[in-house]
Amino acid sequence: MSRLPLWACIVATVTFLKLSSCQEKSSDLHCLVTQLFNTVSNLQGALQSFRAVVTNLTTTVQVQEDTIQSQEDQIKAQEENITKISRWILSQFPQSTNKGTGQCGVIQYARRIISFPANEAYGAESFEIDGFLYLMVVSYRASGVYGIDSVIYRFDGATLTTYQTVPTDGAVDAAYFVIENERYLAVAQHFGDKTFLGYKVKSHVYKWNGSTFVHFQALNTTGAYDVDFFGIDNEQFLAFANFQDTKSYSTNSHVYKWTSGQFVLFQSIPSLGAHSVAHIQVAESHFLAVAQFYSGSTYNTDSKIYLWSGAQFEIFQSIPTFGARDVETFSSGRFTFIGFANEYNKATYKRNIDSKVYIWNENEFEEFQSIPTKGATDLEVFKACGQQYVAVANHHDGISSEIPSVIYEVAGAGLRPYQQVTVSSIWTWHSFVLGNNTFLFAGSNSDAKSSAIFKWVG
Repeated sequence: MSRLPLWACIVATVTFLKLSSCQEKSSDLHCLVTQLFNTVSNLQGALQSFRAVVTNLTTTVQVQEDTIQSQEDQIKAQEENITKISRWILSQFPQSTNKGTGQCGVIQYARRIISFPANEAYGAESFEIDGFLYLMVVSYRASGVYGIDSVIYRFDGATLTTYQTVPTDGAVDAAYFVIENERYLAVAQHFGDKTFLGYKVKSHVYKWNGSTFVHFQALNTTGAYDVDFFGIDNEQFLAFANFQDTKSYSTNSHVYKWTSGQFVLFQSIPSLGAHSVAHIQVAESHFLAVAQFYSGSTYNTDSKIYLWSGAQFEIFQSIPTFGARDVETFSSGRFTFIGFANEYNKATYKRNIDSKVYIWNENEFEEFQSIPTKGATDLEVFKACGQQYVAVANHHDGISSEIPSVIYEVAGAGLRPYQQVTVSSIWTWHSFVLGNNTFLFAGSNSDAKSSAIFKWVG
């Protein structure tokens, strides 16, 4: 049996009491009729109130449905806009010139041609002098010792020959550059046990004397992990990503400026476990991106982008990253991109996380594409046969370092997987060109594993 609504029960009770009261006073029929009339009026008023409540509820539900529909329409419109933008970007990308271009066949791929031990190769740099191609393999450590030699090889396209050894302390990166027709080589050093300086070990600049590189200048750095050389308006700079000092990951990264024949500290930039630095140019604007790996308490640390004001670099944008090991920039058509290699997400304790590519939208860098990676430590942009590629170093998936890294092709509105290459404990990629051929150096950060050189063939 269904129950009466509460308001009906109340009205019925009041009616009963009023009728009872009327009967106690008299048996006057007029009294009974009056009370019944009042009761009916009360019932009509209550019914109108109930209808008003129902109407309000109906209106509220309709408003909510309209709001949901509006949001769905907005999402659909955004999806349509994204599709239109992607198709437009696709039309702006230069088409591949792979077919029928000299060394390039219809199918190209990276083929391993050399494997060799390289004492925890964290970085590499290549350069050409007097018609010879040189490859410097930067060695971080050997058998737990940081004070070891890094090696400059001469490469003829098929074999490596040791040309010069450079004494280094926990070296991690190198940058070759030319200023006023003089050749230089900067080496970023992370940790020094030979000098007992730890993370306060200096980084160094070497100068070519006609036959070898000789020491030129020592620069103050703290646990440096990366070095980048760049120019702005006929001025030259060296930027170092400083990872940590002896007490904290909160330290300053350094920008040095070439002044009166040497590098002078130009600007200190606050950073948290900085691991990579990259100069970015968009039209007439200059940016400096700093990939931040660890704050001291979390790997989920924003990386930073600084804008050149004409006098110094000023904070411009924060980019959410997860244990960012590297930042690289590349352009295709009229578009400028930056990519961050994410290695580790502490919130989920996972290395199988996406790395991110951002695109310049005329106002800022916005997220453009997610790339599935496994403990990514490096990105390398290179061209082969007129086509642009991005090589990603997948270092570790949380279980093993025997995992494939991926070479992506820059095609259409983003990157698409092109080839998988497995190098045990890979840490870094470096591309270089000799004659008409493109090569890739893959550095392993394990003493027990070999580094390798791949040749792009087709």
